[in-house]
Amino acid sequence: MTLPVIYICLYLLTVVLFFVKQNWVDKYKKLLIKAHAILLLILLLDIFVVNIKGVWLDRLFVIAFLLTASMTFALYRRTLRTWQKIYFGFFLFYPIVAAATFLVDRIMFILVASPLLVTLTVPQTKFSSKDYEVREIVGALAPVQLTLVKKGLVTEHYLGIINAEEVNYGDITGLNILSETQDTTFAIVTAADKNYKVAFHK
Repeated sequence: MTLPVIYICLYLLTVVLFFVKQNWVDKYKKLLIKAHAILLLILLLDIFVVNIKGVWLDRLFVIAFLLTASMTFALYRRTLRTWQKIYFGFFLFYPIVAAATFLVDRIMFILVASPLLVTLTVPQTKFSSKDYEVREIVGALAPVQLTLVKKGLVTEHYLGIINAEEVNYGDITGLNILSETQDTTFAIVTAADKNYKVAFHK
């Protein structure tokens, strides 16, 4: 819950700044927009090219990406171009709309807020060794899943996922990789003193 709390507190600060009537120095606007663009590039590389190692750093990048956008709109909406107002304004008003749907309908809230909820949810590490890590991923609508990750020096590689129901686990105490193909990794997972032969699919 630490990450969502940090984001909510900083986001509320941007909402407060939205109502502060003051002419902010334009050079900070340029810095915010440049920082936002750089963070967008980093996130695109993280999603489509390489995966940054660990579960915290990429989510901190996401929070910084969201906040630089909402902060830009809150401080400089009067001097932004029309397309910039639409783009940066989305990041300020989307969380408000998502929160408002919670008062209307719970299912609607899950549908609307799921991108934000998934982004701010940090996967729980169920097992970690020198070369591999098994993480538990909880989606807003999807069942609980386990994902297998192969560690690198500064990056990591996702080998696949399974539904958590396939492993009746308490604490995962062992992982033995049997074989790897292009789409599937076969392994034996040890949990609750039992061995489970599973296949992690991409």
